[in-house]
Amino acid sequence: MPSSPRDRIGEVYGKLTVVRASERRTKAGNVYWWCRCSCGAEREVPSDKLSLNTARRKPTVNACERCARELQIEGVYRKNDREEKERRQAAVEARSKLVGQVPERWLKLPLTDAHAREQGKKLFFRGTTCLRGHLAPYRINGGCLACSGQMPSAANSPSTRPTVS
Repeated sequence: MPSSPRDRIGEVYGKLTVVRASERRTKAGNVYWWCRCSCGAEREVPSDKLSLNTARRKPTVNACERCARELQIEGVYRKNDREEKERRQAAVEARSKLVGQVPERWLKLPLTDAHAREQGKKLFFRGTTCLRGHLAPYRINGGCLACSGQMPSAANSPSTRPTVS
């Protein structure tokens, strides 16, 4: 006969509040609990998925399925925003080293493709070389302008080539 489960009624895990025990058991013998989300939806959750331990390696359940999906989407948006901020900062640093070496109009272009889309522009300049070693603006749909033959690369221009004596 399995032991009786610890009473979790009233405990809060993220957005879920444990309401009552279920009749179901997992294969390991753990009890399922009915939990009510802050949005009002109910969800049946096994007791081994209810935990407040944030360093835990096993996945936990802390919201109903709809709210969990929203939290996941918000997390992706925060990650994307953080990465875009890092890309823009790297572009500012790279471009600051190129003042006087590249045309001034390139330095006035947006920093990244997302920045260019925000401004409704089609070109941006990161201040880094492409895979073929060109230092030139990019189109937002991808591609270095020097690779497509639309613009000469600043990396190959006479003003940036080392002089041989």
